[in-house]
Amino acid sequence: MANTLRTVYTNFASGELNPLLVTRTDANAYFSGAKTLRNWYLLDEGGIMRRPGTTYKATLPGASRVIPFIFSNDELAVFVLSNGRLDVYDSNGGAVQTNITTNVNWTTAQLFEINFAQFGDTVFMTHRENPMLEVKRTSATTFTVSEFAFELDEDVVVSGAYKTHAPFYKYANASVTITLSTGATGTGRTITASSPIWTSDYVGHYIRVDEAQIYITAFNSSTELVGTIIETISAGAGPHANWEEELISAVRGYPQAVTFHDNRLYFAGVRDAPAAVIASRVGEYLNFDVGTGLADQAINVFVSGDRVNEIRHLVSSRNLQVLTDGGEYFVPTSTDTSAVTPANITFLRQTPYGCSRAKPIIFDGATLYAQKNGKAIREYLFSDVENAYASTSISILASHLVKAPVDMAMITGTTTRPEQFAFFTNNDGTLALFHSVRAEKIAGWTQWSTKIGDEFTSITAINENLFCVVKRELEGGTVYTLEKFAEQDDLTLDCSGTTTVNQQGSPLVNGASQTGTSINVDGYTTAPNIGDIITIAGITGSYEIQTVTATASGHTIVLDQALASSPADNAVITITSGRVHNSPAHLTEETINAVDGTFSLGSFTTSASDTITFDVAHSAGVIVGFNYEPSLETMPIDREVANGPLTGEIKRISRAVIDLSDSLNVALQAADNTAKSLVIRDVAFDVAAPVAKVTGKKEFFFLGYDREPTLKITQTAPLPLKVLGVALEVVF
Repeated sequence: MANTLRTVYTNFASGELNPLLVTRTDANAYFSGAKTLRNWYLLDEGGIMRRPGTTYKATLPGASRVIPFIFSNDELAVFVLSNGRLDVYDSNGGAVQTNITTNVNWTTAQLFEINFAQFGDTVFMTHRENPMLEVKRTSATTFTVSEFAFELDEDVVVSGAYKTHAPFYKYANASVTITLSTGATGTGRTITASSPIWTSDYVGHYIRVDEAQIYITAFNSSTELVGTIIETISAGAGPHANWEEELISAVRGYPQAVTFHDNRLYFAGVRDAPAAVIASRVGEYLNFDVGTGLADQAINVFVSGDRVNEIRHLVSSRNLQVLTDGGEYFVPTSTDTSAVTPANITFLRQTPYGCSRAKPIIFDGATLYAQKNGKAIREYLFSDVENAYASTSISILASHLVKAPVDMAMITGTTTRPEQFAFFTNNDGTLALFHSVRAEKIAGWTQWSTKIGDEFTSITAINENLFCVVKRELEGGTVYTLEKFAEQDDLTLDCSGTTTVNQQGSPLVNGASQTGTSINVDGYTTAPNIGDIITIAGITGSYEIQTVTATASGHTIVLDQALASSPADNAVITITSGRVHNSPAHLTEETINAVDGTFSLGSFTTSASDTITFDVAHSAGVIVGFNYEPSLETMPIDREVANGPLTGEIKRISRAVIDLSDSLNVALQAADNTAKSLVIRDVAFDVAAPVAKVTGKKEFFFLGYDREPTLKITQTAPLPLKVLGVALEVVF
C-alpha cells in the first residue's frame, strides 16, 4: 500500500536557490526557496506576487543610463545619460528638459563608470578621463551643466591670473628640477625642466614651486613652459627640486569617486594617482587648499598598502568607506560624533575582495557592492562584536543570478507595498533582485526579465518610483526605451500603453428624418463593426450596432433599439466602444497582448497605421504591451521518513492546495506535464462585468511519478496573481 506524505511550503522567502543546492535538504533555505523563481515579487509575508509591469515613457537617443535626482519630496527627477547628452524627466516620466549637450563630456562607453553625488540642487559627476561636472537645478524645469572649478583666491592675482585652491601633488621623479627665468611675480616667465616632461595639456593649469603658484599660459617645448608667477618665489630662479603640479588636471586625469561626508566634498581615485583621497574645507566645497593642516582645512592623503589600490568608490555611511579594486577600507573616528580631520584621517583595511565599477548602494543598513569579479554581491557591514567591518556574500545561495552587474538601485517600499529591494542590472539584460528584512532574518533572490530578445540595461529609483532603460527590438530596429515600473500587479504587461477607440474616419448620419432601429450612415473608411456602441449628436442614449449592410452611398446599420428621436442629416456619430482601436505609436507592427480590466483579450498584431482590431468591442483604455511569464518551480520534494530519506525514490505529487490572494489566473503542473489552470467564473457570470479576484485555497490533482518531483506554478494569461503558500501531498 502506498504511503502518503504531506508537506507545506509556507513561504518562498529564500527566493531562487543555486542549482547546486538541489540535494541540500539540510540547508535552512531549502524548504523556503525555489528551484526557479522568475518574474516574481517577493512579499514580506513570505508569499510571492506576479511582478509589476512597466509603462512606456519615451524613446531615448541611444544606449543610456538613468540616475536619480531628489531635490525634495515634491521635486523628483530622473537624469538620462546618453552619448554626450543629458535628458531630464519627472517622477511620472514626463519630459522636463531634453537634449542638454553643453559641457556634457561622457561617452557611451563611459556611462556605467560615472560616479555621482548630490548636495542640494547640484549633482557632482566624475569619471577618471573627464573633467568633473556640476549639474545644477536652476528652476523646477531648468538644469545646467558646467565643469567643476576649484575656488580662486581673488585677493592674490597677477595680470588676471588668480591663485587657486586646487590640490597639488609631486608626480615627477625627485631628480627632475625646474629653473625659472626669474622668481619675481609677473607674466611671460619661462619654466625650464631638467627632463622632457611638459606637454601642451599643462596650459591652463598650475604648478607650485616652494609653495608659490605659477599659472601656465603657453607651451614651447617638452622642456619649456611659459607662465605667470602669482606669488614671489623667494629662492629665485633655481633650479628647484621642491615643486608640484595640480593633482587633478588634463595631464594627470580626474577622480572617479565622489561623495559628501561630514560637510566636506570628497574626491578620490585620480587616474594617475589612484590611491589619492582629497577633501574640501568644511563647508567650502570648492576649496581644497590644505593650508596649515587645521581641523577645518582641506585633506590631501593617500591610501597606503602593500600594493597601489585603485579607489573606485567612496561611500558616506556610519564611517567614510573607501572601496578599491583590491580591498575595502574605512576611516575611523574616535567617537560616532567626532569628525575626520587632516590630523586624524587614517585608512583601516577590512576585507580583501575588491569591488567593481558599478556604483554601490546603501541597503538595509549595509553597503552593497559587486565584487570585482562580478560573481558576487557583498554587504559591507560594521559588526559591533568584532569592532570591524565584514564583507559577507549575500548572493551565495543564488550566485547564478548575479552576472557582472553594471548598475544598482534600491527602494524601501512603494505607496502600496512595504517591501524593500535591491536591484542589480546584469550584463545579460536581466535584473537580479534581493529582498531583505534583516530584523526577521528574511533574505531571498529572484530574477526579472522582459520580452524574449529584449534587455534591461539600467535601473534607478527616486523614492518609490522605479525607472529602467530597456534595449528593445521595436519597429524593425533596436531602440532604447525609458519605462516606469508599476507599484502593484494591476499592470501586467511591459512597455505598455493604453488604446483609444478608432473612429474609422468621420462617420455621419446620411439623410434626415430617419426613425426606428435602422439608420443610413456614411463617412466610414471601413465597414462599421457589429457590436460597436455609438452615440449620435443631438440624440439621447447609446446604441449597439446589430447588423451592417453596404449601400451605394455608405452603409445601413440596424441598432439594438429605436432611435430616441430623428437625427439631423450629417449628425456626427461617435464610436464609444469599438473593435478597432488606436495603439500607442511605439508598438507599430508589434505582436502584443491586451488586457481590459480583469480580462485578458489575447495576442494581437498592431498594423502599420497603429491600429488593433479586437474580437469584440471595447471602450478606450485597453492596456497593450508585452507579456512576461512568471515561473516558479519548487525544490524537489524530499523528506526524512521512518525508513530514512526519500532521496532518489520514485514518488508522485498527487495533490496540491494553493493559497491565493486577489488572483485572476494561475496554472499548476507536476510530473504529468499537463498544466492545470484555475477557471475563475462568478456564479452569475456576465462577460460585460469585471471578474471578482480569487482569495482562498484552491485544490489541484496530478498524475505521474518522478524521482525528483517538483511543482511548477505559471500563468496562461497576463493577469494579477499572488501565491501565499502551497501544501503538497506526495505518494511514495
